[in-house]
Amino acid sequence: MPGRGIPPAPDSPHHALAALLTRQLGAETEAARLLGYRRPLSETSVALGAVRLATSTDGSGPRPHVDAAAVEAYWQDVRLTSPPTEREALLVYGLIYQVHDDHRRNEVEPEQICNHVRQAGLAPILLRTAAPLTPAELLTARYARSHGHSAWRYCLVPMGDAQLVRAVHTDRAAPAEHVEAALTLAAGLPGTPEAVMSQLRVRSPSAVPPPRHRAQD
Repeated sequence: MPGRGIPPAPDSPHHALAALLTRQLGAETEAARLLGYRRPLSETSVALGAVRLATSTDGSGPRPHVDAAAVEAYWQDVRLTSPPTEREALLVYGLIYQVHDDHRRNEVEPEQICNHVRQAGLAPILLRTAAPLTPAELLTARYARSHGHSAWRYCLVPMGDAQLVRAVHTDRAAPAEHVEAALTLAAGLPGTPEAVMSQLRVRSPSAVPPPRHRAQD
């Protein structure tokens, strides 16, 4: 799997894997639906169902319950199976990889997959994949724990834009990439104080320094 925070090139094997897994999952979940679940769900279908259940919230209510029974019920209720997105495919691959590694086995039970989602959450999996992050997700990955925002770890729900801009504004150690992300978010927030915007612009690596005048001979 790719290292944390190091996105592979677009033609890397990880993107090819995501595309392949997307096709496999799409065909598999459709076949499972048509068969009426006379067969047990595969690990990939269980993982995709668990990912979709966990991320089915905006963070305002209780965390969705994820267990083997809930995943099976989810697929039984699906009428039109939508193929997994590239991000979902990467999460499924990363989730199965991690659960196999945790249990030192090449095959795991559905409940073991679901238990990992409940206990460890999806954010650590996402951050080890090649999936690109939005500016809000990039910043939430840095500040969620210190702000008590557990919805990110378990459900991939980012913090609010205004809260993230304030977090970067007060974080003098924020890396340049995070300052740029905060500027992107602040540009869409009409209530952002100009003082905050000015400070972020000064800290931005794209800020143009004032011209230096040569001393007169």
